[in-house]
Amino acid sequence: MRKITAAAMAGISAAALLAAGASSAQAAEDIPSDYSGEALADHVAVEDIPGAAVTAEDEKLVKAPNPMLRSAAGSTAIGSFSYSIGGATFNVPTGCFLTHSIKGSGKKIDRQITGVDCVGPAVLATRFCNTRLEYHYADTAGKTYKIVRGPLNTTCKTGTVPVYKTGKRTLPKYGKACAQLFVNGKRRAVQCHFITK
Repeated sequence: MRKITAAAMAGISAAALLAAGASSAQAAEDIPSDYSGEALADHVAVEDIPGAAVTAEDEKLVKAPNPMLRSAAGSTAIGSFSYSIGGATFNVPTGCFLTHSIKGSGKKIDRQITGVDCVGPAVLATRFCNTRLEYHYADTAGKTYKIVRGPLNTTCKTGTVPVYKTGKRTLPKYGKACAQLFVNGKRRAVQCHFITK
């Protein structure tokens, strides 16, 4: 069920809220993620986890691009795209990256941290609204068997997305762990690490 904010009930559009500098750009309580194009196992487990507290050091791990070599960390360029909310169109240019850092051994994960950062002109030109970071776990055949969804960030951020961090977990299968960025319900970037013996 959709929950309408007081501002929307008063007839103020999302575009007007953004122009006025308000932080919220939508009227939905939640936006489902679109998993089309992803090979899903028959019984996919979807778990909502708000995430662990993020430290300043965690933030540094997901700033991109970072040429420093780190094990099990990588960045993927986010391609340019446009999206609309309440009649307002947002353009995301090239220059932003999804960075995923994972620490652990074999099927044991000690922590995962994911964030989005922009460089150059994209720092000021990019508005990310209604974002969600998720972790997708797939087996060696490439079928996703578990999805861990972070919180929906309903506020708009310029040049970044709030960092998402989860703690310890043991995976039941080898395969891969992928961080995925969703903007307004659409998958916009994926960054994976293979989980091997």
